[in-house]
Amino acid sequence: MIIERPMRLMISAFSLLAASIVITCVIASGMERIPEITRDLPATYAEGEPIFDARLKARFPLGTAENAIIEELERQGFSIKEGPHGRFATFVEKKLIVSNIWNVGWEAENGAVSKIWGVYGGRGP
Repeated sequence: MIIERPMRLMISAFSLLAASIVITCVIASGMERIPEITRDLPATYAEGEPIFDARLKARFPLGTAENAIIEELERQGFSIKEGPHGRFATFVEKKLIVSNIWNVGWEAENGAVSKIWGVYGGRGP
C-alpha cells in the first residue's frame, strides 16, 4: 500500500510528460514557416484566394522575367514543377487534419510572364 501512492504519482507524472510531448509536436507541426506571399490571408479559402491571386499579380506583373519568378518562389519555399500548360509552383503547409496548399501558375513567352494566377485551398488526409 505504501508503494501504490508513489507508483500512482510516477504514472501521473509520466502521463503528463507524454501529453506535453504530444501537444508540443502537434503545435510544432503547424508552425512550419510559410512563404511571405501567403502570410496573413483570411482563414477561409474563398476569401483568401482572390487576395493571394492579387498579391501575385502585384508582385510579378506581366513582363516579369520567368527566371525571377522561379528564383523568388523557390526562395520562399515553393516547389517548381512542369505541367501541361507550363510551369507552376506549389507550397504545402502540412497540418494535422487539413493541409493548406498554395499554387502559382503562369505562362511565359520569350522568357517573360504573359499570365499569372494563384490558387489557395486545402487537402485532407
